[in-house]
Parts: sequence; structure tokens; C-alpha cells
Amino acid sequence: MRYSIRKTIPTKGFKYRVQVKAFKSSEAMHRFLNSQYDNAWRVMDNPLKSGIYIEEGVSAKLINTRDIDSSALAHM
Repeated sequence: MRYSIRKTIPTKGFKYRVQVKAFKSSEAMHRFLNSQYDNAWRVMDNPLKSGIYIEEGVSAKLINTRDIDSSALAHM
């Protein structure tokens, strides 16, 4: 089973990105969380691969930024 955590990263204006970190075990995830100085990271219900994502639509579906054309990404 894979475990994921997420953190919101603000960008220019009202835009933001979501950084996701994936772990193979809950022990590794908790070790990482315990070494952090802030509470910016949140545990995800649906685990994803590590990377930078954007939220799309009302349902807040996460899309990896690598899957989006760079010219389209500039407007998101």
C-alpha cells in the first residue's frame, strides 16, 4: 500500500499548486512528518505519485503538471 501527503504551494496571484509526496510505508511517512517544523502537510485519502499537481474543477481532481502542455499550464 502507498501513503501520500499533500501541501499547498502559493504562486502568483490567486493561483496555487499542490505538492504531493508518496511513501511506501506509514512509518516512513510519519518519520517525515515528525521532522517538519510546521503543519503544512496533510494526509491524502487517495494516494498519488510524488509530484506537483493542480486542482481542476469543482470536484478538485488533481492533475500532474507534467501531463499538461507548458503554454496551457501558464494560464492555469
